[in-house]
Amino acid sequence: MRKDYVIFYTEANLVCVILLGILLIHDRLHSSQQEKQLWFNRTIISFILYFICDSFWSAMLGGVLPGIRWLSLLLNLSNFILLGVITYHWFMYMAASEQLAFRTSRRKRALLLLPLVSTLLILLIGYIRDPYGWLGESGELGPWYSPLQVAAPIFYVLTAFIVSLHSIRKTESSSERKTYWLIGLFPLAVMGFGLIQVFTQNAPTFCFGSTIMTVFFYIQHMQTLVSVDELTRLNNRGQINRHMEQIRFRENVQVFVMMIDIDGFKHINDTYGHAEGDRALMLASDVLKQTCDSIKAPAFIGRYGGDEFLLIIHDPNKDDGYPDRISTVFRQFLSELQQRTQLPYALNVSIGYDRLRNREDTIQDCLVRADENLYLEKRAKGAGR
Repeated sequence: MRKDYVIFYTEANLVCVILLGILLIHDRLHSSQQEKQLWFNRTIISFILYFICDSFWSAMLGGVLPGIRWLSLLLNLSNFILLGVITYHWFMYMAASEQLAFRTSRRKRALLLLPLVSTLLILLIGYIRDPYGWLGESGELGPWYSPLQVAAPIFYVLTAFIVSLHSIRKTESSSERKTYWLIGLFPLAVMGFGLIQVFTQNAPTFCFGSTIMTVFFYIQHMQTLVSVDELTRLNNRGQINRHMEQIRFRENVQVFVMMIDIDGFKHINDTYGHAEGDRALMLASDVLKQTCDSIKAPAFIGRYGGDEFLLIIHDPNKDDGYPDRISTVFRQFLSELQQRTQLPYALNVSIGYDRLRNREDTIQDCLVRADENLYLEKRAKGAGR
């Protein structure tokens, strides 16, 4: 490696470190630092440390730094550990994003470190038995160093991908499927950039590719935060407003607005706690998505606020029956859920809807009428808001 290329390689790593550093600072300042964000931040920090160590290693290969044996050992050992830590942190980010139960157990998290710890022990034992086995006198790496280095990362990457595929098959939400695809494919893409770097003789494709993928993933994540309700994974109020601004009356499309409210939600919160109230909201939102999927309703679904949900139906077939069918099937699915889960409270809903009537009508006026009809049904049932 020539000295001028060492400068270019170091500059490339430095640019990536700066970009990831800006991303890390922005995320820490603007995100809620939930569990999955902590793992995401740890992944970024691991990338930064890896790029720094890699720059020192390239400087040593290019003769910019003296080839001191203890420094070579330290840098290679650091890169070995950091590559495994990067993929482990991403695996835990995947587990937190998909709410996998094992992540809350310290024992299970420790067991998941076994692939990294085992390969590291093999490396250290090999060094004790033969100090020049994986790092020669002139700094060249032994033939079994690289397979050991990628063994644990491959385990984490492939496991994360398989788990993400399983989550994709389970969910019926298109937004969740997109998220799981990104989570599963991200480490595979990063690994691909690493292989390109190996075959292109130390071109800095790993740092550029990893940084590009991290920035892309972060942008996608921020878009999700802006448009998706964190609890129910439905469209949030801001996304609802943006969608409503685009709606206009058209002769060939029937537009309905449905408002849905959980009956006695305040009683659920006051009697069973806010955690159970959150569970009721998540159950209702899941059943609502299931309902629209089962009858193929062309609906935009969102959480309007509190315990209120909103559906906007765009029907090119001008089918007046969609709101009634949704109401019937939704209540049927809720009743089945009640029996299956044996909830300690009744999970019932009130529903009101109206349609966009003519060119002078607005979607906001339609929403008001739907909400009024919702209140009329609540009053007729004697159900409190």
